[in-house]
Amino acid sequence: MNFIRNFIVSVFFIFLLCLIQISILNPLFLGCYSYIYVLFILVYPYNRNKFLFLFLSFLIGWVIDHCMNSGGIHAFSTTLSAFLRLNFLLFFDGKNVINRNDFSIYELPFIRKTLYIFSLVITHHFSLLILEILKGTTLSRIILFRAIFSSIFTTILCIIYFFFRKIKH
Repeated sequence: MNFIRNFIVSVFFIFLLCLIQISILNPLFLGCYSYIYVLFILVYPYNRNKFLFLFLSFLIGWVIDHCMNSGGIHAFSTTLSAFLRLNFLLFFDGKNVINRNDFSIYELPFIRKTLYIFSLVITHHFSLLILEILKGTTLSRIILFRAIFSSIFTTILCIIYFFFRKIKH
């Protein structure tokens, strides 16, 4: 029963993030530089089913790809980021993740949390933009600048989310 409840809550959160991305951020100029749906990968609990997490990450990328007609690049980038998430967390927080079953990203100090968010976001954006170049939609000279600026902007949006989430607790 708990598994089904967690699945339904996760699907609702995916739907909400996709709705924000597609209806608010994409029509604005910001849609080119911000991908807020990466927030799902950041906030998904670490002690839950890893296969389900990878599937849900693929699902959120697939929904974005379907709505933006981008041919699977978002699905690949979100799945790659979800796969590498634990490695980044182990790098920035060490053994605390392994030793504690109730670990949460909200417990990380601000600097570690910011570096963790930025690392995961730049991995997502860089893989996304490399695939976009291979698809032939952008110039290859601007990939590094676009990846860095979009990662910074998305990181700022994620930090704002975590700031308000901290106040709420």
